[in-house]
Amino acid sequence: MKAAARILTGCLFLLFVAPSANAAEAENAFRSAVKLQRSGKLKEAVAAYDRAIKADPRGAAAYVGRGSALAQLGLHERALKDYDDALRRDPNLADAYYLRGNAHNELRQYADAVKNYDEALRRNPRFAEAYFNRGVAFYRLGQLEKSLHDFNQAQKLNPKDPEIYARRGLAQRRLGNHERAVADYSEAIKLDPKNAETYNNRANVHSLLGKYDEAVKDYDEAVKLDPKNARIYANRGAIKLRQRQTAEARKDFKRALELDPGLKAKLEPLMTLEAPPNQR
Repeated sequence: MKAAARILTGCLFLLFVAPSANAAEAENAFRSAVKLQRSGKLKEAVAAYDRAIKADPRGAAAYVGRGSALAQLGLHERALKDYDDALRRDPNLADAYYLRGNAHNELRQYADAVKNYDEALRRNPRFAEAYFNRGVAFYRLGQLEKSLHDFNQAQKLNPKDPEIYARRGLAQRRLGNHERAVADYSEAIKLDPKNAETYNNRANVHSLLGKYDEAVKDYDEAVKLDPKNARIYANRGAIKLRQRQTAEARKDFKRALELDPGLKAKLEPLMTLEAPPNQR
């Protein structure tokens, strides 16, 4: 979902055609809307797209643009209506299908998201972001092999995107391919060494492989990058408990509870153990 605005604003001028008598007014409003959206002034951008649509309601691009700005504002239902209107005017817009898929993904309507990404890829088979986001939708549907296939396709088309490797690592882990998951997380870290979540996820897989020292190193790095993340302290504490470092484990559990009291039911029983039940 991260790529929606980046893809859209680069192509909107190519999509825009205003053949009506109000062509100049519509085009000026449209160009203003794109500039406002690029600068993060989303409400102002929506208002400018409104003016473009009012001046020429027949063009598709202003509906796509307004939909993407609404989506960035978190108004995904309204964005869907704009994408529908755009596709009624031009049913061959790969970007409109892609963005409509993103909106469905955000609304947890994953099957509908997949259908839209299918249409986007039918029109643009080299649409790396559509493969990636369809992979996310398949993952959330529990269709892990299809998810892995799409992440593979996205990686071939965009091999320098760390998020592709990080997401593929999640799919590999759930499929039980732990060594492959570690390899993907390692590549993601090489491309983006400041992402705490990737270190946390690689540590989780190291722990599944019984490599506790390596897991702790990754949790340590994750804590440095995100010192307010309770889950990382909880995860590190669990591994230190397995290593029988009970004092250090309790310190991590205590810090996790300070940051997130909602973990109380899960962590308090562990704080009384000298080692996990299967190691006592």
